[in-house]
Amino acid sequence: MVTWKTDIETAHIVLIISDQPETAASWNTLFTQRNCIVLIESETSNAVQSARLIDPSLVVIDVQIPKDERSTLLRELRANCRGHILMLISANTVDEILDANRAGADECLVKPVNPAVLIIKAMAWLGHGHRSEKLNSPIGVTL
Repeated sequence: MVTWKTDIETAHIVLIISDQPETAASWNTLFTQRNCIVLIESETSNAVQSARLIDPSLVVIDVQIPKDERSTLLRELRANCRGHILMLISANTVDEILDANRAGADECLVKPVNPAVLIIKAMAWLGHGHRSEKLNSPIGVTL
């Protein structure tokens, strides 16, 4: 059996916010195999506090919540951590994706998402490093 030593100073911390325990567990395995430290939150009420405390390199969000709650969660995460935010969304329109981007998501993936695509996108965002500062306003989105 091959094991990898994780150096806490260089490892990426990934916060997964998911209301689907089985999916979150499989993502945990995928990120751990790539030398990431993973924290899973199933409650959005705890997610912002966790993000504030650990300042993750990446936040992956996959929760079924109303649009207003989703926008509030994204704005609070954006204000409280420097990590990139990857949102999995069951969007029916481009407007929903744009709203999520305006609220703070760096990228939205429309569900269902192939796990390989999720990992490739996540590792690409992790390669960018932390944002240099916390943003108070969303990044502009153009089509």
